[in-house]
Amino acid sequence: MSNGERREAERGLIGQCPICEVPLKPKCGRIRVPYWSHPPGHFEHRWEPETEWHRNWKNAFPKEWQEVGHRAENGERHLADVKTAHGQVLEFQHSNISDDERSSREAIYGQMCWVVDGMRSKNDRKKFVTALHLGRLVPGSFRTYIVPTGSSELLRKWENSQKLVMFDFGELEEFSDPFRFGAPVLWGALPGWKNGEAVLRPIYRTGFLDSMTKNEPLVGIEGALEPLRVEAQPRLAPRGHRRLDSNVHSRRYRIR
Repeated sequence: MSNGERREAERGLIGQCPICEVPLKPKCGRIRVPYWSHPPGHFEHRWEPETEWHRNWKNAFPKEWQEVGHRAENGERHLADVKTAHGQVLEFQHSNISDDERSSREAIYGQMCWVVDGMRSKNDRKKFVTALHLGRLVPGSFRTYIVPTGSSELLRKWENSQKLVMFDFGELEEFSDPFRFGAPVLWGALPGWKNGEAVLRPIYRTGFLDSMTKNEPLVGIEGALEPLRVEAQPRLAPRGHRRLDSNVHSRRYRIR
């Protein structure tokens, strides 16, 4: 905040942190993205320097929805990257995050979802593609996949999240059929899936932005992205490594 207004860091301004209320100085060099700097010793909340990826996602939404403060019952404070006019919180995560910090944000924000940068590590995208090829279609679905998390460190890091997680891998040029969709997509991991597997659905990036902005149902390429109730039947012996045909799978599911 600067003179009662939300401002990006610019030379000559004096700001105040909306979380810890200390004075901030603008840092506007030639290399790093301009940012507000806390005085030494006054970091009363976690701070992550923004990447271009992070800023581009935030700037896809109105300025008044960005950097909205939240206070937990225990007094802990957070700044939501985006909170829409409808109360939906979006957190754009580029850096590593601990399980405790992730759980803390999920508890504070309530109605939220994560958007995770899948391009942070050079191997994350490649291993995610490998996991998809090792996965299988949910019987009766068009674009819902059950994939093993063991071959993807990124999936393992997020498999215990209790919120929807959207993975952003950019254009994914190296994808081949059946994973080409004609336009950029995000991959949504449904919450609460464990036992070494994740349930994934592709969502067009433009559809995701429309849904969050207009408070409309989030629609996957095959239809509404609603939580699945999946009942596992006795496990059968797996056959082969490439299991994309819905008739070849190691577990039977009934989806309601």
